[in-house]
Amino acid sequence: MYFRTTVISAIAILIFAIYYSNYFTFKNHNERRAWITFLGTEDYLPGVLALMRSLKRVNSIYPLVVMINKDYCSEEAQQLILNEGCSIRFIEGLYPTSTTVAAFPYLIHTWTKLRAFEMVDICDKCIFMDADIIVLQNMDELFDLNDTINFAAVQTCTCNLRKVSTYPESWKPENCPYTYTHEKYSNNTTYNNSHLNIMFNSGLFLYRPNLTTFQQMLEALNTWDLSEFMFPDQHFLNKYYHNKWTGLPYIYHGLKVFYKSHPHLWDLSKLKTIHYILEKPWQKSAEGNVEYEAINRLWWEAYEWRSEKK
Repeated sequence: MYFRTTVISAIAILIFAIYYSNYFTFKNHNERRAWITFLGTEDYLPGVLALMRSLKRVNSIYPLVVMINKDYCSEEAQQLILNEGCSIRFIEGLYPTSTTVAAFPYLIHTWTKLRAFEMVDICDKCIFMDADIIVLQNMDELFDLNDTINFAAVQTCTCNLRKVSTYPESWKPENCPYTYTHEKYSNNTTYNNSHLNIMFNSGLFLYRPNLTTFQQMLEALNTWDLSEFMFPDQHFLNKYYHNKWTGLPYIYHGLKVFYKSHPHLWDLSKLKTIHYILEKPWQKSAEGNVEYEAINRLWWEAYEWRSEKK
């Protein structure tokens, strides 16, 4: 009996080791790497599934870890995520104590994204992606950026062509950096943005989990004036990393609005991702989806990829 128990334990340990070996790169076994996303409510479950399938479709070698608040995610939804090959990390909601005003009610959950910075037991270098993103081309090379880079992201589009009333008043085409696109913002190199008055989009960012950083963020949540943070985590991270973030080429974070606001940048042969901000493809009745029907089909192709391959 003892021998049998020992063998079973050894097999269990071996399986555990093999499973978590996916967190290590083939290039540097001393650095753990992973994609991270956040499921705030089950409304975004289709997005998580499509994101994972898109990563598998482009043969990414790194795992996807899904941060989940159990209060907003059923066991059935959790099982669907596990069935896709994702790992799940249960977390508690994170909300500031002061009064905040978000551009949309559902954004209140995005404060919890900051918990990605406490994932020190999961990885050394992570790339966070919102659950309404799909990956079009393999971009594992992002993990190989210079080790001195602690935070990197892509500048956001501030055109607001649809004139959303809850967006900042300054968000107009004449104030959008992409209106005056310079080569260095669109090629395959990073750039220093300290001299630029621009905002990055927090839907995708490369970072290093750090408990000291996370503790500083918690303190800031309780001391900063957050009353004008219309995009909770995005405004917060832009303030926290002011003049300390590295710019990535826009191809790594293709906002779907580029299709309308900056058609000269919309090149599917170059874009690595599409971020479906505003209306989601799986929200078929959403009025704003009509003008993005062709782009939404790309999301459905990613979502249905698994069944097509069976």
